[in-house]
Amino acid sequence: MPDRDELEKLYRANYRTVWNICLTFLRNASDVEDAVQDTFIRLAQSKKRFHDDDGAKAWLIAVAKNVCRDELRKKRRSDLPLEEERCGAAAMSEPDETLEAVRSLSEKYRIPIYLFYYEGLSTAQIARLTGRREPTVRSDLSRGRNELRRILERSK
Repeated sequence: MPDRDELEKLYRANYRTVWNICLTFLRNASDVEDAVQDTFIRLAQSKKRFHDDDGAKAWLIAVAKNVCRDELRKKRRSDLPLEEERCGAAAMSEPDETLEAVRSLSEKYRIPIYLFYYEGLSTAQIARLTGRREPTVRSDLSRGRNELRRILERSK
């Protein structure tokens, strides 16, 4: 279990990344906050030790992705209608038209594009995190960029 100082350091260094990953899946402010909290609770409860900051970041991204997917599965099984409240990028920072366009992509393209351009991960790292082959990730990035270009051109 990481000690308190290590947890605080990891929280400060990775909160924005985890929040943005959760937002790409959930798009609802309260659900995003719950997922972020759950991700860091799992970190606090884990016995995981990291050799470097990149290892911790990769672990948190993978856990956040799984927490969000679990939440989406729960919502799909619910009989209640889902009314998603769009949560804009302004909740964390200034509005970013490109980031909003990235968030409108399908998950297949949204996650690799976000991880590559906003988190600076390599295609090999993205492949490990998503369980896909590296050539598939490169292909998804290319197709995602084309789709993103079309979305941005339509919004002008």
